[in-house]
Amino acid sequence: MLKTWGIYLGALISAFIFFIFYKMWVAWFILVVLLSLPVLSFLLCLFATYSTSFFSKAPVNIHIGTEAYIDLTIEGIATYFSFFKIKTSYTDYMGDISENISVVIHDNGLARIPVDTAHCGAYSYKITKLYIYDILGFFHMTRRIDKEYPVLVKPIASMPAYIPDVYGFRAKNLRKSNQPVSEIYDIRDYQPGDSVKTIHWKISAKKDKLLVKEALEEFGGHSRLLLKFSDDRDKLDLHLGQILFTSNFLLDHEIPHKIRVIPPNRTEISFDIETETDQILAFAKILRMKVPKGDSNAT
Repeated sequence: MLKTWGIYLGALISAFIFFIFYKMWVAWFILVVLLSLPVLSFLLCLFATYSTSFFSKAPVNIHIGTEAYIDLTIEGIATYFSFFKIKTSYTDYMGDISENISVVIHDNGLARIPVDTAHCGAYSYKITKLYIYDILGFFHMTRRIDKEYPVLVKPIASMPAYIPDVYGFRAKNLRKSNQPVSEIYDIRDYQPGDSVKTIHWKISAKKDKLLVKEALEEFGGHSRLLLKFSDDRDKLDLHLGQILFTSNFLLDHEIPHKIRVIPPNRTEISFDIETETDQILAFAKILRMKVPKGDSNAT
């Protein structure tokens, strides 16, 4: 903008000198045109500020390595004689990185901000201001936008070095069964309210007291998965993909499990995974954790 005003003032001084030494209609015309340019530019800039409409569209959940953009659109007649600049702040929560991005939109009214999908994590793109410039670049006006777009870049499930043995993940524990039909029973003393059908008559006759059969069932305890949480983003992406694969594998076999994370402050965070919803919420929180400066483990 300063360059534009510098050129303009130089041209205005030249036109004024020309007018002094050559007082003809051409000199008058040139001087009047030059003097009216800033006024015309200001009016065009003012019209563009209050007549244009701003639209944007951004992805929410995408996978690592996927090509994605935040689409920006400005509509209105003023887009043909104005150009626009959008100021955006970008934040990578996992990498603890923030920076500003400026995007220029010309007369087609379209622009794109590429989304960073090089690594897994939670990102935020906040559009703060829209700068409107007249076509000659004399003036600019500002409109506040204040739109924030959170983007979650998720890992791709990656098979680990070995496939988990589902039987090795099942804990050999027993609990009272809600189903009366079971192959596993415990014998206990009769208590008021017990059904007559549960009385074990043969053993009761031997012990000379009433004993009942209590149906039991096996249940699987929570398994624990190993996740490397380090400042090496490539290694972290790989481990997140392996954890996702293993978690999906266990869910497919109806095996509950835990993901336990030790963030940089060393305070342990544990996630119980029994359903796909639990898994989605757990990964959404993990991807918002800051990468530690030194290696940290989650088990």
